Amino acid sequence: MIDVTGFRDQRRALLADRSLVGLELIDALTTLTFGFVSELAASIHEWGTGWALVAVGGTGRRELCPGSDIDLLVLHPRKVDQATAAQVSESLWYPLWDAGLKGTPALHTIESALTLADREVLSAVTWLSASPIAGDQEVSALFMQRSNERWRERAKTNLPALFAETHSRHERAGEVAFHLEPDLRDGRGGLRDVHVLTFLERSEHPLFEHVLDRPLVELVPMAKHLVAVRGELHRSTNRNSDRLLLQEQDAVAALLGLADADSLMSSVAAAGRAIAWSADETIRRFAHRLDHPRSRADSDSMTKIRKLTTDIGVQDGELVLLEGADTTGDATLVLRLGSLAAQQRTSIARASLIRLASDAPPLPAPWPERARHALVALLGAGASGTHVLEALDRHDLVTRFLPEWASVRSKPQRNAYHRFTVDRHLCEAAANASELVRTVSRPDLLLVGTWLHDLGKGYPGDHTVVGIELMHSIGARMGFDAADVEVLCDMVRHHLLLPEVATRRDLTDPGTISAIASTVGDLNRLELLRALTEADSLATGPTAWSDWKRRLVDELTTRTADVLHGKLVPQTSMRSHDHDDLLDLARSQQKVVVRVNRLSADVEVVAIAAPDRTGLFAALAGSITLVGADILSADVWTTDDGVALDVFRITRQLGGETNYRKLEQLIDRALEGSIDVDAELARRARTYARSKSKSVGHAAPPSVAIDNKTPSLATMFELRAPDGPAVLYRVTNAISALGLDLRTAKVATIGHEVVDTFALRTVGADGQKEKLADADCEQVRTAILASLANL
Repeated sequence: MIDVTGFRDQRRALLADRSLVGLELIDALTTLTFGFVSELAASIHEWGTGWALVAVGGTGRRELCPGSDIDLLVLHPRKVDQATAAQVSESLWYPLWDAGLKGTPALHTIESALTLADREVLSAVTWLSASPIAGDQEVSALFMQRSNERWRERAKTNLPALFAETHSRHERAGEVAFHLEPDLRDGRGGLRDVHVLTFLERSEHPLFEHVLDRPLVELVPMAKHLVAVRGELHRSTNRNSDRLLLQEQDAVAALLGLADADSLMSSVAAAGRAIAWSADETIRRFAHRLDHPRSRADSDSMTKIRKLTTDIGVQDGELVLLEGADTTGDATLVLRLGSLAAQQRTSIARASLIRLASDAPPLPAPWPERARHALVALLGAGASGTHVLEALDRHDLVTRFLPEWASVRSKPQRNAYHRFTVDRHLCEAAANASELVRTVSRPDLLLVGTWLHDLGKGYPGDHTVVGIELMHSIGARMGFDAADVEVLCDMVRHHLLLPEVATRRDLTDPGTISAIASTVGDLNRLELLRALTEADSLATGPTAWSDWKRRLVDELTTRTADVLHGKLVPQTSMRSHDHDDLLDLARSQQKVVVRVNRLSADVEVVAIAAPDRTGLFAALAGSITLVGADILSADVWTTDDGVALDVFRITRQLGGETNYRKLEQLIDRALEGSIDVDAELARRARTYARSKSKSVGHAAPPSVAIDNKTPSLATMFELRAPDGPAVLYRVTNAISALGLDLRTAKVATIGHEVVDTFALRTVGADGQKEKLADADCEQVRTAILASLANL
């Protein structure tokens, strides 16, 4: 009788043994599992003749990580009755499941397995990794032989399907080398790409001779490293998870004996770069050969070179350096070759890159003009330019014209807000900027400034301060004149200005707009910063740019442009006349009235009119939170006869639309005290805390910054605190208790942290609302922090 309990105990002990690390753990786990499966299959001869058990997929490759599924295929004769099939399941699959292993039963004849492979390319490649375990060895050998033959016979059909699946997988999973939380298996440059290269190597068809980019043996160390990291990730998380999340990286690094998470991610990035580069180029060559088949007579020789310039040509779909190209004397050649490849949306031949890596000299200072023009054209090519920059950097050629690039190569950004390493973020931002060049008068400054705006993150200190110093040097070295260098430096200096002000300040306050106009200085800089803001935000992550944020940035840009054009900014509060009917209804009925309008796919505008009273805004904020919405911003206004109008921009946590009648009723109950908002929000906060218990990183303690110097209608208080559903309610409750007037509120969530800005006023002896006295600001700060003491 099979000892399932004993196997389970042995497996637990093996996973707890910290002396087994990485590949040692995986080898031990695979050996133990194969032994257990072999015991289960020992009675396979009792099932009859022609039966065999083979391991396939990752199991067949003997790469069993702690969370891996067990991929087994039972091969059987042509006819099997239900009783025999049930016997197989009871003797094989049930014990596996009882042992805590995961796997899906698969029973096939050889012919049915091959038929399935003809229909599904993923099944075809899964069979290619088959390894016999038990049963009729002739059946196993025949299956493996037929699977490989069928793969070669159907190469011209299977490969396009495999390439399409690979592209789709990359789109879903992202990139191993450049994502802050890479998918080690499915990502571009991950383990499945190594498997794809193995499958391509088996496509022994005359059409594909001499196509592999490099011997697969060169990638073995990179693949083994990713397998080891994946194994420790599974052990650390106790689940089948292939995405290396930020909060898991320190633990995995420790298990592998690495110094820290940055060391781990640098090694993962290096492996991902090597694998992705080889897979991309090999797939491109196979695809090109499929589209441009050559005769057998030509298969051993290269196609003719078509000359494009005096030193660059195209051959077999790739750009190549001509034999007479001056690789040692022409310092512009790297950029000119890269620019041409990006504009033609093609690749550079590996041999040419190796030649440049060996010979290319650094650019002189200042650069020749055509070198700067080539860089701008390269960056202006968008996504194609990113691909070319990656190829150049793979051979350390970017540092030939920008030595500072080495500091950001594969540099992680340890927060949940970004999704890319610093180098890829800069390339993605530049690619986004290429779509916006028609919105600015100086596209060259936009592209270069965007590409380098975060370069300071590769050095100690404040990345903006360091980045400005770098840009002074780099801009002059590139050959920009002094005035242009100052513009580039201002792009670095103010690259966060527009989004921060738009989302945290009152845009109806003329003091805010005048201050921004004074800071920016001219329309040229304003339009460059507007385009940089969008390009940078889109490259940051899915939460960094939305219709709501775009509207705010555009409003700020438009109002600032008016000032720079010489127009006066009127001293206005929120445009209450947009909701006159709502105010009239609240005034006549002396009750809360709510209107909900959809602003965009993800944002609603909730306008609430009600007789003004102490604590009204806090009750509104609490009620909106209780109906399942996140508050993005709020505008507050009160008429002379005491009717308040509060306009919230909200986003629904679970989608759908806000039920305005339900919200009215909830607000009424909150104001009359028939519902304990504090208790309901506390309950919600406990649920929220449980759902966020595995959130990324740890937020710093709450802090409050005060701005009482900027010319403005109110005193600004900026709160940074850990995210939570009751933050706005708690803070506005504290503000109400101090008897202060809340003019506006801006709310933003950045990863696990909220950044809320409140414009507050006090009511003077004459009844006029005015900024707070400096002496009173500290009391407000203390009250706000006290309200969040237990957050």
